This record gives sequence, C-alpha cells and structure tokens, in this order.
Amino acid sequence: MDNTQAIALSTDGKHLAYVAAKAGVSHLYVRRLDQFDSVEIPDSEGSTFPFFSSKGDWVAFFSQGKLKKAPADGGNPVLISELPTFFGGTWTPQDTIVLATPGAGLASVPASGGSPQKVTLATRESLYPSRPTLLPGGWIGFTDYSSSPRVMAVQPASGEPRQMLNNAQDARWAAGRLLYYSAGSMWAATFDPVKATIIGEPVQLAAGINEENYVPQASASATGVLAYAPGPTGNFSRNLYFVNRSGVEQKVDVPSDDYVDMAFSPDGKRLALAVRSPGNQQLAVLDRGRSVLMRMVPGGTINSAPAWTPDGRDLIFDCSGSSTQTRGIYRVAADGSSAPQLLHELSFSGHVTSVAGDYAAVMIGDPVTSTDLWLLGLQGQHEMRPFRRTPAMERQGTFAPDGHWMAYASNESGRSEIYVEPVPGPGGRWHLSIDGGEQPRWARNGHEIFYRNGTKMMSVPVEIQPAFRAGKPVELFDHKFDRGGAVGGYDVSPDGQTFVMTRSEHANPTEIRVVVGWPETVRTKP
Repeated sequence: MDNTQAIALSTDGKHLAYVAAKAGVSHLYVRRLDQFDSVEIPDSEGSTFPFFSSKGDWVAFFSQGKLKKAPADGGNPVLISELPTFFGGTWTPQDTIVLATPGAGLASVPASGGSPQKVTLATRESLYPSRPTLLPGGWIGFTDYSSSPRVMAVQPASGEPRQMLNNAQDARWAAGRLLYYSAGSMWAATFDPVKATIIGEPVQLAAGINEENYVPQASASATGVLAYAPGPTGNFSRNLYFVNRSGVEQKVDVPSDDYVDMAFSPDGKRLALAVRSPGNQQLAVLDRGRSVLMRMVPGGTINSAPAWTPDGRDLIFDCSGSSTQTRGIYRVAADGSSAPQLLHELSFSGHVTSVAGDYAAVMIGDPVTSTDLWLLGLQGQHEMRPFRRTPAMERQGTFAPDGHWMAYASNESGRSEIYVEPVPGPGGRWHLSIDGGEQPRWARNGHEIFYRNGTKMMSVPVEIQPAFRAGKPVELFDHKFDRGGAVGGYDVSPDGQTFVMTRSEHANPTEIRVVVGWPETVRTKP
C-alpha cells in the first residue's frame, strides 16, 4: 500500500479500492469483495485519495494533477477536473463532488466534469480541510489540520463550520452511526444531524489501525463493512541519509523525526529542512560538522520548502498562513539572527522550489490552471510574474547556477516529464527525461541535471554555453527512499557527489482487513 489515503469502500460495501506501489510508483486497484482478483485502473499512476460515487458504480481518484473517475469494475478513466493538489473528496447523490485543496479549502465540482467552485467557510479561523465526507442532515464533515486534528462539519448553504470532535479525524456515516478515527482506533457514535453533535459514549470498533503521514488507513460503507490496514499508529519518524552516486548510503547522526524539504547550503556545510508535526511545520538548519539541529522559525504555522540564497546567509521559504502570520513567501537569516520578513503575500498555496540570480522559483497551486511556476523578484518590490502557466501541472522548478535556465516537471504529455527553458523567457524548450521523470535538481557546476523516475535516481549531462545541449539520461542507482514533501524528497551537495534523502522507520502496510457485521455486535450507548 502507498502512504497517502489508500483505502476506500463503496457505499454499498461491494467494492474495495486501494492504492499500491510497484517499483516505487503507485497505482489504483479495485476488487469486488465477492471475488479474489483485483483490477488495475489504467492511467492511475501516482494515485491518491480514492473514493466512490454514491451509487458505487464509479471510483474517483487524484493522479498527476487531475481528478478522474473510472468504472468501479475497471475501465479507462475520465477527467473530472484539473487541480493543483487534492486532499480528498466525497460524491453526493446529486452527482456533485465536494473536495479539499490547500489553495481553496473546500470546493465543489460536477461529477460530470467542470471547474471547482469554492465553498465559503464563514469563519475567521485559518482552517486546513482534508477528506470531506457527506453526513446526514446535509452536513459536510471534514478533518481540520490547522492545529491538532479535529472533526468539523459545515452546511454548504450557510458556510458556518462547527467543531464536532477534538483529537479525531476521518469521520464518516456508516450503518446509522458516525464512525471516526482517534488514537489508532476506529470508533462508532450516535450522531445528532440537527446540531451536528455526538450523543453518548462512543464504542471502539477496531484497534491497531495504521496511520501514514497523518492519514488513517481505514474506510467504511453505509451497509456496515469496515476495511482497514493494520500497522503502527502515530509513527511518522524518518531518518536522514547521505547517499553517494552509486547508491551507498550513510545514516545522518541526528534523531529520527518527520523531516522533509531538505536543501544543502551553497558551501555544503549546512542543511536546511522542515520538521513536520500535526498542525505545525517548523524550519531548522543542521550543522553537518557538529550534527546539531537548530530550529529556525517559531512553531504554530506550516513553514515549508526552505531554499538558500546564493551567498548562504538567508533562507527563502513559504508559510501557509495562520491567524497570526500572513500566507506568503518569506526571507529569514539562516543563523536565526532576524525575524522572518514577508516578501510577497500569496492568495493561493505556494512553495519555493529554487533560488538563483535575481529570482526565486515559486510553485503556485491555482484552482483554474492547476499548478504553475512563477518567478519572484528578490530585489525591489518583490514582484511576481508567471514563468510557466498552462492547464498542465508544472512543478518543482530548479534553476541553473547562473539563474538563466530552469528545469521543471510537467504532466502535459499525460505523465510527468522533465523540461528545460531559459529564464525569464521566452525561448526554446527541451525535453530531457525518457519514460517519465519528476523532482529535477540542477547540479551546482551547471553541467548535470538529476531527477527521479520511480525509485531510480537519474542524471542527464547538459551544457548551457554557447547554447543549451543535453545528453542521454543514465541511471545512477535504484533504491527506495521517501517521495518527499512540498518540493521533492532529496537535494544534491554542491560538488554533485552526495544526495540527502529520507526513509521511514517502518514498512508500508501490505495487508487490508475487512470486518463485516459490526452493526449487529456493537451497540452505542445513547
């Protein structure tokens, strides 16, 4: 199984959808529970967050910047909408899909296809919705990650959210009960559809449910079927590794934690990264020589994707925003000697992916055009201008050392590939990867571009003078490491000889358990 939300039961309990990885690449599978064989859904590479239609005849999923649907018994997918990113959805009987994205919060889109329309939440709180679900009384339940996970509900007509449960997530309506996940277990409770509140004491249905990347691996049908993956709960630790060009790895001497978004300093002596926890993501800098990790920016917000300025003095990073901090791109001294300075406020979610010359490359999640690449000026008024803004999903831009070229990933061909263009443009365009690619990194000497293809680390020799030229991609090594956070799962040292990567401390689950008949054996106290 993959490490995002990977399990979904159809409303009638007849179909089970799950995401599983082969050679580091995830695909969607559907199995009828009265049969032994599963069917792989075509064109489902990189799938996340599957869910079924209200009638159970379609399965929807997110893949390569696109929300798609496919027949539940197998068949070719159909595009519903292009999205910058996706944190789950629910399919109503009116054939409307309510979905969650970081840029727009909650939105709705016709199941037949169209553009998402924002669902207004009438609150001054900065909410981070995920995995919406349809509840009785017209309520849309969702998990909010703005602090510790909590279950909330909203009436789309009024937009006023209500808090239902603290320290809980992934609520759903099943067999006349409200089911939710908390502390490694699935619980059942009586639900008041008028007030959107819990009545009485909940009853435990199953324990030892796996939780990956803050997402419980469980699902339930309206007919009383429960499916879950057994495994560790709340263990999101991963180790940092230095890996050479042959794939030989060395564990970094720091305690395990939820590390993402690593970036080598220009001199290679320090490593910037982000440390995740529920409702919080904090920047830190690792002194490689002393193995000391210094926290950089106070907690309480989601700070991501630190990138070094060429002189190694500052970090450019993004903040998702909170009640006390504006969403935008910030600059902070890498030695912690100054408070973060807002460079540019953002309307949508964005991540800094590279810094060179006069620009920072920023990946923007736009509900209309999916994910785009913009250039943020580091001088003057810090204005932003589009670099690559199309209906396709352009991501993970990385500058050449002189700042005059950018390599990036785009899914315009139907799968993620690596391209190069001059900065600030316009100009020619070159296709680098063969058979797919993502997460490009330009070597500091300017003569090599690295990228990942599944579990493979690839390298392409390039020249930028007197004109751009590229050689044939070659494989450096093939090992399983984490896919990463906002901007990718690795970085390359200034000499091009060492990669920094992460790997989780426990294996992904390989088993799904199905429980039937629990409504007859569990009685919730009123």
